[in-house]
Amino acid sequence: MAMNVTKVGLSKTGRRRSNVYEALNNIRDDITPKVREQVLLKPNFLSSTNQLASSHVDVMRGAIDFLLSTPKPPGEIIIAEGANESFSGEAFQIFGYEALQAESDVPVRLIDLHQETEWVKTSVYLADRESDTVRMPKIVLDCPCTISVAIAKTHDAGVVTLAMKNMIMGTLHKEDRIKMHGYHSHADRELPREAQSLNINLLRLSRFLKPDIAIVDGTVGLQGNGPGGTNSVPLGIAVASGDVFAADAVTSKAMGFEPMDIGLFNYANELGYGTADLNRIDIIGPDVASVAIPFKPHETADLQFQWQEDEASEYLAAD
Repeated sequence: MAMNVTKVGLSKTGRRRSNVYEALNNIRDDITPKVREQVLLKPNFLSSTNQLASSHVDVMRGAIDFLLSTPKPPGEIIIAEGANESFSGEAFQIFGYEALQAESDVPVRLIDLHQETEWVKTSVYLADRESDTVRMPKIVLDCPCTISVAIAKTHDAGVVTLAMKNMIMGTLHKEDRIKMHGYHSHADRELPREAQSLNINLLRLSRFLKPDIAIVDGTVGLQGNGPGGTNSVPLGIAVASGDVFAADAVTSKAMGFEPMDIGLFNYANELGYGTADLNRIDIIGPDVASVAIPFKPHETADLQFQWQEDEASEYLAAD
């Protein structure tokens, strides 16, 4: 097989925990070398009350099962998130994450990123293409092995929200996240300019926050006017890869979207940040066509697909 083919693990076992373990196990040889003494798992807590929009604790169990099965398992596991919650630790408490600390054979530390005090700044571009800065948490940047644990969901600006976006948007300083959309307030957001800005800024920050391993839990996905809501899809799959863009591309295809039609994945593939071209991805597991269920897109998807920008290369370039 060609050397430039990227492997993605795909599974459909019927149970969330075993689904995640099997997806990782399908590409064990690829990702085992990435496991380090300290591993950070980044869930997605869009809400502290809506389980459909937030990472299920059994996904973490499946990931931890795999980590502990490696020849040199981590000595510490960090689960870190900048959740949308009314008090620190609410999502961990409501979704049962505290139980992981008693269950695991290694220490599990739950971290609310909102409580962090050390941040590293980088630049993004607003809708008028003036530059601004956002803050990334040093604890995430310094961790030797990071794993983004996302959910298969549609989105209101990026078409889908999967492992790469999860890693970036949920770790940034909460006050700075709106800048990724190109604006200083949610009231000012306007498509398609928002989609153009978001895709550029996500690609820029992927240089720093690209996870070492990506997991997407598609056991039950969220469709329609995501990333919140209650419109579920029993997709039944889990996806994993050492290339976050490849994992997101395969998940997008399983959701009924063409990955290269989505700005972030197109940019990443063209610039060599990762592989989103399905022709260069070797899926280990069931054929993606056999598990695919088309998701209902967000009602503004037509505008979101207008992410292309004539001068994009100027803003995608490293500072």
